[in-house]
This record gives sequence, structure tokens and C-alpha cells, in this order.
Amino acid sequence: MSRYLTVRKLRERLLAGGTAGLLVLAACGCDYLAWRRERREWLAKLESNPSLALARKAAPEDCFVLHGEVSFPAGQPRRVLVAAFNHEGTVHELVASHEVVAETGFYRLFLPAGVYDVALLADINDDGFYADDEVVGSTDPAAPVRVGRDTSVDGFIVRSPEIALDFDRPRQAAVTLKIPVRQKPFVVESVDDPLFDPQYGTLGVYYPTQFLTHSQRFVFALGEPNPRLPFILLVHGLSGTPRDFKALIASIDRSKYQILVFNYPSGMPLDKMGSTLAFTMREIERLDPIEPRLAVIAHSMGGLVARRALNEVCGGGRPGWLRLYISWDTPYGGEDSAERGVRGGRDMVPSWRDLATGSSFVEGLYSTSLPKDLPFYLFFGWGNGESRGPNPAGDGTIRLRSQLDPRAQAAATRLLGFEQTHVGILGDPAALGALGSILDETFHAR
Repeated sequence: MSRYLTVRKLRERLLAGGTAGLLVLAACGCDYLAWRRERREWLAKLESNPSLALARKAAPEDCFVLHGEVSFPAGQPRRVLVAAFNHEGTVHELVASHEVVAETGFYRLFLPAGVYDVALLADINDDGFYADDEVVGSTDPAAPVRVGRDTSVDGFIVRSPEIALDFDRPRQAAVTLKIPVRQKPFVVESVDDPLFDPQYGTLGVYYPTQFLTHSQRFVFALGEPNPRLPFILLVHGLSGTPRDFKALIASIDRSKYQILVFNYPSGMPLDKMGSTLAFTMREIERLDPIEPRLAVIAHSMGGLVARRALNEVCGGGRPGWLRLYISWDTPYGGEDSAERGVRGGRDMVPSWRDLATGSSFVEGLYSTSLPKDLPFYLFFGWGNGESRGPNPAGDGTIRLRSQLDPRAQAAATRLLGFEQTHVGILGDPAALGALGSILDETFHAR
């Protein structure tokens, strides 16, 4: 059994028992200790041997996202691999890659500040691999892509230049490559897919770059996407995966709704993940050019990521395609245990710092008000007879004081409370029944 699975079991025991909070889990977990040791080793190696690939691993919180779009010509292959190479290093190292399909056309590469050559590769010979002799497009070596704060849109997103495709005259890459082709890179049949194994939730906390190498993308459709149905976008919490929503998904009529999941590394700064979610929501809106409709449903820390994204997309008022926001057991007031860790000077992953009570991230969420015409349902849990929640009472993990922060209450259309634990609420029959009614009233009321 991997150490990621071991820590996940520890997390589940802590959540079920209601002992302490997020930071206690981190401080006693073997993965936390391994992360702290390895991070220091990476930083030492980086100082003696500079490498963009190593910088991406050692300090993912300092990285940026290179965001671009591929236009596929009619009658040509419908998928390519986008690869970014270090332009300035003595070795033309591959730093990151992302597979793109024509159905979406978008890509995001997770990169440290630097200068890059970007290449597009296609499986020209149909052998199931992207190889170094199958380059079908690239940036001009004399005009590489500069990634950094000064070239970013919002301090995190950098727009990639448009790259023309030429499938008839493939070229040779500067380094040897052989990367497998994924048959359906953005579609999974269910959250039981190995992609969402609980070990990857823990991986996303401590090793975001490994997580992104594993998943390659942030959004997945459950089943072949039907863009004419309302979209339901699910956002998991700290150390979670979309599998956390298994019971919730089973309660939704799939003939009436298209389910998408936002699968993100939950150790990253929440501001950056919120910005990424905002970009994702705008992409979803483009999937149905006639009448796009979207509901965002978030659990726990995912509600903070979602609120950050909503602040961005609603900056000029609620867009017509955004119909509903629902959060479950979200720490809107922050986490006291994380705040104690910050005061104590502990080594902490970036998201824990953002979770701290009184953090600039938490306080900044309320500098922008949600639109009054955006329905917002705040689900909360107060625990049950078997949970020993924080004092004062909570759901076994998050205090009621934080779940029911007055600033979040003031924006809510309705509050819905349940005698459930932090995880149990996602499978509670009464909570799921209320969710179904809200969805039908929003999208199918006559």
C-alpha cells in the first residue's frame, strides 16, 4: 500500500472521529513529514543546479499557467500534445506537456517563470505515441514565450500565442520524446475511474506538480458530454478527489444534467486555483453556443475556491449562463488550527496558509459581493451523535462559527442545516433530496 493511501485512511479516521482539524492531520501525517524533508532537499538542489523542471517541483506555488487554444483544421487529426521546453538552458529540457482534443481545444501548462519554446506533436504514424519526429507546430525560436508575473493576465495566467498546425510536414524535436496517447483525455465514465483514487487527493496537497502530471487537466466530463443539458460542476475540498461526490452524483438524474468535475491539486494557493476555476467556467460556457447553463456545487475548502472564482466571473454582474451556486460545509470564516500553524511558524503548504482564520485570502473573498440575482444555497452540518466535533459544535471538522460566517450568510438565498458530519453530509438522504429539488426548481421549473 502506498503512503498516500495510508495517509488517506488516517484522514478518514480523523474526519469520522472529529478529532482536531486540518492542521493536526497535516502535522502528524507521514506525508507531511516527507513533504517537508523533500521540499528542503529540492530547494538545496535547485540552488546548486538550476533547472526549470526542478523549480516546478520545489516551489509549485510560484508557478504560472500558460493558457492557450489549438484550432484544428477540418479533415486532420483531432488531438495533439502541447509541450513546453526550456529555451534558455544548456539542455533543452521538457518542463511540462498537455494533451489537447478538438472537442475543447484548450490547454494549460503549469510552468515556473522562465522562457519557453512550445511545440505541438501529433501521432502521425498511429502507433499510440507522440514522438520527437512528429512535431506539427511550434513557436518561432526567435520569439519564445516568456512566462512570469509581468506577462500574466492576473498574476497567474499567461496567454500562449496561437500556433499554426502543419500535419503534412512533421519536424524533429530537439529532445527525444515518446509519450502515450490517451484515448479520451477529458472523459471518464464515472468517479470510480483510477484517475480519482483517493491517494491522488493527498498527492495534490503535497506534490501538486506530480498530481498535474498524472491528471494533465483540471476538468473532466462524466460520460460522453451532452452540451445541451445544464452543466453541474463539482469542486472537491482539501485532500479530496471527485470521488468524494459519489453518492451525490448517484442521486442526480443524468438524463437531465451533464456532470463535470474540477480536479485540482488542493495544496496550491487558493487564489490561483480560484482563478483557474474561473477560466474553466468560461470555457464550459462556450461548450453550448446556444444556451449554456451552469451550476457550481462545492464541498468544504472547495467552496472557498468556488467563491474566489465567482467573484471573478461576476465582476461585471452575473453572466447569463451562471444559474446557481451551492456549497456544503465550507469554512467561510477560515480555520483556527491553520491560523495557529501560521503564528507558530510551521512549514505549511500554501492552501493551509490561505485557510487560516483572518488570512488575506479569506478576508479578500468578501471584498466583492455575490450578485443578488445569483441563487446561493449554503448547506451546513452540525455533526451527529457519533461525531466529536470542534468546540463549539461543528460537523466534526469545521466549526459552525466558520460554516455560518455572517458574511456568507448575508449572501445566501437560503441556509440548509443537517445533523451530519463533514463527509457524511454528501450522502445524507435529506440533503440530497433538498439538492435535487433545488436543481429542478432552477433548471426545469415550468
